[in-house]
Amino acid sequence: MSVLGSNPARINLAIIMRVALVALMLLLTGCMKNYGRFNLDRQVERDFRTGTVQPEFQYYFAGRETMPYAIIGIDRSYTVPSRYWIPFYPEPETLRKMSGNVYNAYSDRPYGAFILGPDGKTIGVWYSTVYNCSVKVDQAQHTVQVLFNNPENDDRPGLAK
Repeated sequence: MSVLGSNPARINLAIIMRVALVALMLLLTGCMKNYGRFNLDRQVERDFRTGTVQPEFQYYFAGRETMPYAIIGIDRSYTVPSRYWIPFYPEPETLRKMSGNVYNAYSDRPYGAFILGPDGKTIGVWYSTVYNCSVKVDQAQHTVQVLFNNPENDDRPGLAK
């Protein structure tokens, strides 16, 4: 006798559960194909704090120039189609000052991270105190959207929608 016994209802339930699990895995895999991730890195953090500008990146900030919520550098082959991310061309001293004034609603110490595309390749850098964020990448259009909630306005999400 099998583990499930000879009860047809149990066998049908087991089959339905397996099919549902496979469908869920396929759905999640399909949804994740356009999302990248963040990889924490102390060197990225040091680069922002010391004002080390990476020439291969276009820099953007979200929020106020004097106290940004986040600063990103994105590979120049990508665009950032969002009115919330303001492009700027930092001199080392400007980047150092902006990084020293990052809005600290969540932590006194901002962190640095590499922004990775869905294929795991580095497409940018991130510096902020915000931890609840995601990155959406459209490889065909070569666009990057870094999404997070505005830390000063919890009821209206979307600095990058």
